Amino acid sequence: MTRTRTRRLGFLAALIVLIGLLGWGAWTLWGPKPLSQQAFHGFVLDPPQPAPELGLIDQHGQTFRLADQRGKAVMLFFGYTNCPDVCPATLIYYSQVKRDLGPLADKVRFVFVTVDPEYDTPERLREYVNRFDPSFYGLWGSPEQLAPVLADYGIYVEKVPNENSPVGYWVNHTALSFVIDPRGRLVLAFPFGVEPQDMAADLRRII
Repeated sequence: MTRTRTRRLGFLAALIVLIGLLGWGAWTLWGPKPLSQQAFHGFVLDPPQPAPELGLIDQHGQTFRLADQRGKAVMLFFGYTNCPDVCPATLIYYSQVKRDLGPLADKVRFVFVTVDPEYDTPERLREYVNRFDPSFYGLWGSPEQLAPVLADYGIYVEKVPNENSPVGYWVNHTALSFVIDPRGRLVLAFPFGVEPQDMAADLRRII
């Protein structure tokens, strides 16, 4: 990786961590500005950056690489299967986005990456994503494999003990949906709560 690209990815990771910790307002005030305030409902990374590679295992035991998805857009979210609210809501939204896209949905890959690999095995991920749509990808990697991916995307992760959780803890994590265009560039980020029809509208433009 070149020094320039490393510097860019480092900036991107630091910025996304800031968004995750401080929320929508921080992005609006300090983050990259949309190319057009009216063009997209998500926030635009301007200029687009090459999306950091994943190289993780999907729920069927196959290696998933962004390089293999050229010609398709990718919706990418980091979460965990025991999440009580944001993660299932996001995948429900993805299901609605896919439905809204109609035939264009074939040009989009919907990807859920676990941030809790000790609990979320590929088998558990398969069971989980199948509840929403069997075509969705659930990606797993060992903690050592996940660490650089989380760092590249600036994903904040913290396990918090809680007796109300079925496994004894919740996981605080960045709740952004990333959009990677068919050329493999990271172009958009949706904060949690953007309506499915608005995400679908943005995807149509990118596709």
